[in-house]
Amino acid sequence: MFKPTLRAVVVPVVATLLFAGPLASTAAAQDDKVYPMSELTNPPKLSSTTLAARLIQESYPADLKSRGVGGMVELQFVVDSKGKVEPASVQVVDATQTALGEAAKKVVSKLEFNPGKLNGSAVKTKVVLPIIYKP
Repeated sequence: MFKPTLRAVVVPVVATLLFAGPLASTAAAQDDKVYPMSELTNPPKLSSTTLAARLIQESYPADLKSRGVGGMVELQFVVDSKGKVEPASVQVVDATQTALGEAAKKVVSKLEFNPGKLNGSAVKTKVVLPIIYKP
């Protein structure tokens, strides 16, 4: 019957820690990194442009729409590796009307994307998205 010696048990454990430990922490660090679009092999894309257009139209503030006031909003946010917008990352970069900026901010959290990819792997991506409201 085989009795493992202390050496037989310690060597594989130490080897596992040496080889898996650094790799695991590097993989975790990459999961947290947010990539600019310029570094990606495939940028994120809206899963449904039809749904996005409908949500944007539904978010149009009624008072602005009735007065024929349109405008443009530029949002910046992070799309995670699953294609979801990280709500805490959403920022209005520019808006011709404050009310449009607030409306667009609520909409973007509902959008879904095909995530950005770096060499075939889905990664977190910083996105700048212009939204145009037309009366």
